[in-house]
Amino acid sequence: MDSVPTWTIRSPTQTPCKFKIRSMRSTVRISFFYGEKTHSFFTMIGVFFFFLSQISLALAAPQTIFCLIHTATPSHETRAKTILETWAQHCDDFLFFTDSKMNDSIPHIYYPLLNSRDHSWEKIRRVFKYVHDKIGKKYDWYYRADDDTYALMHNMRTLLANYTSSKQHYLGLRWAFFTPRGFNDGSSYILSRPTMEAFNEVMLDPDRCPDHHRAEEDQEVRFFCHEAIFDQLIIQLAKCLAHMDVYPEDIRDEYGSERIQHFHPIEQYGIYKDTFNRRLAYYPAMKEDENFSSRMISFHHVSPYEMRMMDYIFYHLNKP
Repeated sequence: MDSVPTWTIRSPTQTPCKFKIRSMRSTVRISFFYGEKTHSFFTMIGVFFFFLSQISLALAAPQTIFCLIHTATPSHETRAKTILETWAQHCDDFLFFTDSKMNDSIPHIYYPLLNSRDHSWEKIRRVFKYVHDKIGKKYDWYYRADDDTYALMHNMRTLLANYTSSKQHYLGLRWAFFTPRGFNDGSSYILSRPTMEAFNEVMLDPDRCPDHHRAEEDQEVRFFCHEAIFDQLIIQLAKCLAHMDVYPEDIRDEYGSERIQHFHPIEQYGIYKDTFNRRLAYYPAMKEDENFSSRMISFHHVSPYEMRMMDYIFYHLNKP
């Protein structure tokens, strides 16, 4: 059983008031431990309302996650099929977005005219507008991922339990260039519902969030990075959200290890030696296996075979 959280509050007399809350299915047990001194009426009223807020958290319904998976026609029967049969099943719901029609049994939308990376920004704008207009307020979080990503949804839920979904959050692997506070990697990132709504709001203002990005901006990104590993859309997304005072946040674990990876796991193992990463990562890479959090959320650049192997290890292999 998980350890029971304990809080200590001190009154104006500095007398400690400790209490514990334990949620056991539909029952909440509260234990109080008071000091010997008398507490003021207002102090106890404050403690009472704090109790109520913690009871609300203990009984709160699990947060829901809607997964948005970016794929393309050549990957429908390989990557997309594998994701459909593995980690997508752990989302509360999911939607593929692509450039051609998929099997009718698969939830998807497609944009035939937006069929290259040059249209990525226009495509993601349409996708989040669709989510806003058609999906609405049904889900707490919106997770967007590439089709060569393997996601561990149970670890994502553990992370999101530390955040309030009714507030603006923009979570992912953070890079440190092109925008003052950085931007989140495009392989996978998470938006809270208010952030998704804020993005749709700022999209209405072309001065703050342009409909189309300039072609020379892609050239700037590729020249700066030496490789075309970043689409302009992820930088533009961060710029648009910054106009709504929404910025990337630090989601590393308590040891400084990343929970989301951009490169293949083998490359990621030695990424601390990489000049590009040392120069442009927002946080310094940890060394070798320390770079992988024990609460990993996603791996990137993995093949369908590797996805199925991971799925077997994480969810089906019997462990002692």
